[in-house]
Amino acid sequence: MPEPRLIDGRDMLPPEPPERAVAELGRLGPDQELVLLLHCEPLPLYAILDRRGYRYHVVRCADGSNEIHIIKM
Repeated sequence: MPEPRLIDGRDMLPPEPPERAVAELGRLGPDQELVLLLHCEPLPLYAILDRRGYRYHVVRCADGSNEIHIIKM
């Protein structure tokens, strides 16, 4: 399995992290995962992912941040 791509959006201002994630989706290879690190849950991004056929799951970290793991279905 290829190395996951990582976007650390914890220090970015909205809407930059979800916009960067959407731009990165087209660059993912087969079975490659995108991991988005955020302090919040990007609810509008979930709707975009659903419409475009991506699956995702969220890992809540001990520091209160979220890891959103995204992969093409």
